[in-house]
Amino acid sequence: MKIGNEERVRELLGPVLEREGVELYDLTMSANKRNSLFRIYINKPGGVTLAHCEAVSNQLSAVLDVEDMFPGSYTLEVSSPGLTRKLTKKEHFLKSAGSYAVIAFKKGFAGGLSEVSGFLENREDGGFRVRLDAGKTVDFNFDDVARAKLDLEPGKEI
Repeated sequence: MKIGNEERVRELLGPVLEREGVELYDLTMSANKRNSLFRIYINKPGGVTLAHCEAVSNQLSAVLDVEDMFPGSYTLEVSSPGLTRKLTKKEHFLKSAGSYAVIAFKKGFAGGLSEVSGFLENREDGGFRVRLDAGKTVDFNFDDVARAKLDLEPGKEI
């Protein structure tokens, strides 16, 4: 499968997600001649259930079989991104304002820090801020981030 097919999979997935009332959080694909792997993470306010994942998986699988886009077999995984989900897109940061996160910065980050944890905030200029436990803040832009994920607030149980 060519990476350009990712766009086609997103197109095919759109109506399925709309029917089920969920949104695409992320999609990862890896492909070779024998087997392709699709990992689809879905989300919605209040969270997704196993029934949501099954419905999306069954419908998308049927559509992919009809389209016959892949030379070999494929594996399809549909799940929730989870409570400690990765933040891989600027949109993820924007939607996660108010959430507790762990952020690792790229080498040479102007703030001089390699990693911080605290509550995310959106800045008016399009950047972000993380509010640390001591009331201090660290301002950063999406391009400064090496990796990030939501985390459970220390001392807080689910």
